[in-house]
Amino acid sequence: MSELKLLQCRVDGRYDIEECLSRGSYAEIYVARDRAATDERFRKVVIKALNVLLQGYQDPDLERTLIQNFQNEAIALDRVRHINIISRLGHGTALDLNGTAFHYIVLEYLGGGDLSALSRSQPLGFTRAMFYLQQVCSGLSHAHECGIIHRDIKPQNLLLTADHETVKIADFGVAKLEAAEGAITRVGTNIYSAPEHNPLVQTGHLDTSSLSTHLLTPAADIYSLAKTGYTLICGVSPRRFAHETINELPESVSVKPWAGGLLRVIERATQARPADRYQNVQDFWDDLSDIALPQTKPLEVANTPATITQDLSLETAVVTEAPPKPRFETSKELQHEATGNGAARPRIVVPPTGKQGTVVASNVASMQPGRLTVPVISDRAIAAPNLATQKRATRLRAILISVILIIVFAGMLLATRNYIRSRWSQQPTDETTVVGREAVTITDLNLRAGPSREEDQVGLAESGSRVKVLTLGSNVNWCEVQVLQHARPKDDPTSRDRGWVNKKFLKFD
Repeated sequence: MSELKLLQCRVDGRYDIEECLSRGSYAEIYVARDRAATDERFRKVVIKALNVLLQGYQDPDLERTLIQNFQNEAIALDRVRHINIISRLGHGTALDLNGTAFHYIVLEYLGGGDLSALSRSQPLGFTRAMFYLQQVCSGLSHAHECGIIHRDIKPQNLLLTADHETVKIADFGVAKLEAAEGAITRVGTNIYSAPEHNPLVQTGHLDTSSLSTHLLTPAADIYSLAKTGYTLICGVSPRRFAHETINELPESVSVKPWAGGLLRVIERATQARPADRYQNVQDFWDDLSDIALPQTKPLEVANTPATITQDLSLETAVVTEAPPKPRFETSKELQHEATGNGAARPRIVVPPTGKQGTVVASNVASMQPGRLTVPVISDRAIAAPNLATQKRATRLRAILISVILIIVFAGMLLATRNYIRSRWSQQPTDETTVVGREAVTITDLNLRAGPSREEDQVGLAESGSRVKVLTLGSNVNWCEVQVLQHARPKDDPTSRDRGWVNKKFLKFD
């Protein structure tokens, strides 16, 4: 594994990285402070960095695929600008502290967590769940109208604003840009994704011989949307209905007056055959919202719940203008561009207000895959009217390259020295002063039953979690800690928050 070195540093001279939220297979998510933001709403942002070396190796074909998917995510987000869909604020290409090149996109920061975490912490109730579902339906319906199929709708990808009043669809990393284009590929999360998303799963309903010609439709998202609605309304995961039609509700919900109507809607939306489901989100929402209405008298405006309406074209705030379309390149393309006659590439693309800002340009360094080597001056900057001028220009270029190399090398040495000194100074010199202090974990740490790696694991302190040292063991390298704040939701809610860890993986305040 080769993680990017971005914590406590400034990206592109603009984004101050504050913490790492998560790491996926090939992407790392960071919270950052945008020093150039003119709108306070976008002062805090999310940096999604593509790291093709995260698995420890680099394959050219895989790199091209990952970069294309990364660029498609940015294009999809720009095409579906909507109040209930997360907004892209910018993009760029930069180098981390080790000189590793990476592409990134800048997204708006939503401080309310996701609907999965919210529903686990407290029951939403029928009215509140419907309030959120209407917003999700509004955003998803708009995406489908724009030709985008999300392919991974689930509570974890539905993010909330800090006041928990607005929900936004996130993570368009596997979105399909054209609804009627291309064969189906395996994506999504098993318990929420439609059967056609997982062609290798033997469902008994899907004809695997026709997969090559079977095209994805909005009905796939409606399937995932229905199972998401089941989770939010019923308060339980539809795990036992993975790749299956939901044909019953939990006992605690089945006694509600609206239970029968809810089951009819969800059962139709989760049929195995796409043609048997709802074909558009508006029809799904029309039937879903009907179950909340009085059934013994005509609907009157005065009796309509304030938070539930049938129209998905909500009156919303103005959505900011999309930033320029990104073009992310492979390591080989970057190298070719830097050594050829191409123009310098921009490093900072757009301010988060959505308006075109000042473009800061710099020559792109010649790169071996993922690494910074020798910056090269564009040949266009050296016009050669005659042979003498060419020779003089060549000598000047050689001198300039040498100077730049010396400066870059000296800068890397200085940065390394400062980094090592800062890390060293953060460790307490007196071992007895550790007890009672708070620290932050620098990696995922297993909490042990005793001060040894041989002891049983009793819990987990995720990378970035805040802990407090309770006592030292006989081996002073080990200490017992209490987790004060987890960096991400616990995978096992029953696991303990107290246990023994090695001090070398703690960063003390």
